[in-house]
Amino acid sequence: MAAETSFDIGIETGDGHTLVTVSGEVDVFTSPRLRQVLFDPVLCAQPRTVVDLHAVTFMDSTGVGTLVAARRWATSREQTIALVCSAGPALRLLGLVGLDKVFEVHETVEAAVAP
Repeated sequence: MAAETSFDIGIETGDGHTLVTVSGEVDVFTSPRLRQVLFDPVLCAQPRTVVDLHAVTFMDSTGVGTLVAARRWATSREQTIALVCSAGPALRLLGLVGLDKVFEVHETVEAAVAP
């Protein structure tokens, strides 16, 4: 039986970008929902997808794998993915596995969507 975890996704479309705001726990139970959004060619149709991870309270390797797969998929479609996280569990985990050097990481949404 799956454990109940706190998780929410918000989606906004801006000028040339899609903002995906994630909050709560990104783990084996919730990553499929994040993957569904990030791989949706209609929801993420803009040239740039920005994933705001500020409100993420926990992220496991499944969440990291989802972000890596989404980056690979976006690149194959000539799109980009940027992450927003200045501190917290998401940035800490990305740093531990060296992905803070692979992903474009910004401290604010404004910086991530700036031309």
